[in-house]
Amino acid sequence: MAKKPIIAKLSDDRVLIFNRDGISRLNAKGYGELNDNFLSISLVESLYLVSKNWIKVKSKKDRFLSFEELYDYAHNIDERLCIKYLVYKDLRNRGYTVKTGLKYGSDYRLYSRENINEVHSEYLVKVFSEDRPCAISELTGFVRVAHSVRKKLIVAIVDDDGDIVYYNMGYLRL
Repeated sequence: MAKKPIIAKLSDDRVLIFNRDGISRLNAKGYGELNDNFLSISLVESLYLVSKNWIKVKSKKDRFLSFEELYDYAHNIDERLCIKYLVYKDLRNRGYTVKTGLKYGSDYRLYSRENINEVHSEYLVKVFSEDRPCAISELTGFVRVAHSVRKKLIVAIVDDDGDIVYYNMGYLRL
């Protein structure tokens, strides 16, 4: 995508793209949610695309935002933004298509690298910070939900240095 950056517009907790060519280019690579005449992308997706110079985001005052300005804006909306962005970026850089997992109580749905046009994701990803404990009952609940929707749960733990360790969580039948 070494083309001219796509112009996008900040709209509360989403970034919108109205340019048809931009919509087509990004949607083909698995970014955003396609609507009738625009593509809606999350703030995390937007940060990633800004870092790659694929989009430029205009503020509500019609001024282009730097990565840092967009990050600060997004962090005010979601205090877990830093760790979620690090995991999103890592998974995208590994070739996965990453979508929101909100309706499953997770942070992301993860699609295989081979086919970005799959209807169903194979994994749910839940992101945790190393310095925040998670109750085992909470973790069990995530495993249960993933199992009930026939997905595998990946737990991503981000340490203070920004390093990520992934764990495959599931039921074990003995």
